[in-house]
Amino acid sequence: MNTTTSDPTPATNSGPAVWFVQVASWVLAAMALVAFCDVILRIAGRPITGAYELTALLMGLLVYATLPLVTAQDEHVRAGILQMWRTAPAGLGRALFQLRRLLSCIALAYLAWALFNYMLRVAKAGDRAPYIEVPLSWVAAFGALCMALSACLVVWSQRRVGATS
Repeated sequence: MNTTTSDPTPATNSGPAVWFVQVASWVLAAMALVAFCDVILRIAGRPITGAYELTALLMGLLVYATLPLVTAQDEHVRAGILQMWRTAPAGLGRALFQLRRLLSCIALAYLAWALFNYMLRVAKAGDRAPYIEVPLSWVAAFGALCMALSACLVVWSQRRVGATS
């Protein structure tokens, strides 16, 4: 009997994506814990101050932490004309695939640079979340790091033109 199994997370076996998977897992667990505790404490008449704000910060961290993994696996949600590389002739398909990788790398590198500049401005101003007094610059710094790593992973991803998604 010939059966094939597919590993849904090939990029999590090695490289920097492993660390980001762990971070995303812990952030997701923290979000669930905050929501659970807030509900229980609301019933008791003592809601967690800044629970909404904390959940929003954790959601941002979750999105940033999963970005390198999604990039390493080439699993971004996309809709565009460059998707025609899947059905194009081999030479044109490779060219469109490389163009998509280049444009993705440029976009992610630009976003990393913009987030890094934003982090510098926020750190200089000393901005903090109003209720929980958490400095906002470290969230932007983490986002810039994830975006920069994702830009690198676009270039070095193992996905090729013939692979299916």
